[in-house]
Amino acid sequence: MFKSKSFIITKPGEFVFKDLDFPTIGTEEVLIKVKACGICTTDRRIYNGYIKVPFPVIGGHEVSGEVVDVGDKIKDIEVGAKVAVDTINRCGHCYYCINRLDNLCINSRATKKIDNVYLIAGGFSEFLIAQRKQVFPIAKDVNFNEAALSEPLSCCINSIKKASLSMGDTVLIVGAGTMGILNAIVARLRGAKVLISDPNLGRRNSAEKLGFTVINSSEVLEFSKKVKDGLGFDAVIITAPVLAVANEALGYIRKRGIIILYTSVHPNKNVVIDWNKLHYSEAIITGTEGRTIEDFREATVLISNSLVNIKSLITKTIRLEEISQELSLTPQGQNQRVVVTF
Repeated sequence: MFKSKSFIITKPGEFVFKDLDFPTIGTEEVLIKVKACGICTTDRRIYNGYIKVPFPVIGGHEVSGEVVDVGDKIKDIEVGAKVAVDTINRCGHCYYCINRLDNLCINSRATKKIDNVYLIAGGFSEFLIAQRKQVFPIAKDVNFNEAALSEPLSCCINSIKKASLSMGDTVLIVGAGTMGILNAIVARLRGAKVLISDPNLGRRNSAEKLGFTVINSSEVLEFSKKVKDGLGFDAVIITAPVLAVANEALGYIRKRGIIILYTSVHPNKNVVIDWNKLHYSEAIITGTEGRTIEDFREATVLISNSLVNIKSLITKTIRLEEISQELSLTPQGQNQRVVVTF
């Protein structure tokens, strides 16, 4: 047993720092010294009470770090290895896991505790215990901060796969925040022509610096009339929680086009959809949740081989002691991912 300094949310808007008693790792577990943990919108929503979770709780699920100990049965990873951590607890035996849909594992949200504190991943702590299958080596020359973006990148890989893009397709990404830009990066890797829309000039500037074509949200409908000789976009991926866009997107896509509802909405709301437009166009509207373990592996490979430019998305780093102030904020303008460094 040893101590790990942790940021613990005791209830919405309130927290403590505490040295938790961590148990000795199991024979198939890995002990990781957390080096970087990105702050996701989900973390902000938990802290501000928009997502209901059991308290007290440790958040943080965009994790990279260094292996400091391995269980006796683990022979294929060494102490000192640089790793990213897939923090989903996939059971491996439910209907979804055995059908390669492990991002939808029905047991993934089973409660887990350390020293009577609930873990929602637990990356806002000096140490993290993970199963071997959750640990993915990262190239030695990759910065820990960038390695922490393996998780959000993997979620966007899952999203783009659902969009069924072919080389030369045209896709609209709604929202130029971190997840919008990551979706755009993966879509471009798949050979698609990408357009990003956002009403915020600072957000648009961030995307333009990465070489994307960006327009104001008010211009999308008119632009869509010029795509594919007026047929419209092959796919629209909505990364901003703007309810009206779900229905508006039916006017942006071609027949049989795909609309991906990437973001969740808190508190939950219903959207109004034009039934006949959906019916006659045979459009497809679907959601996307998290990532599969294969998506995560692919993300770590892309980052390790410098096949994605994500460095510029990390616009701020903070220490663990500064996390409460940050969780109260909403990134605006050119501010993108904030990463806690240890």
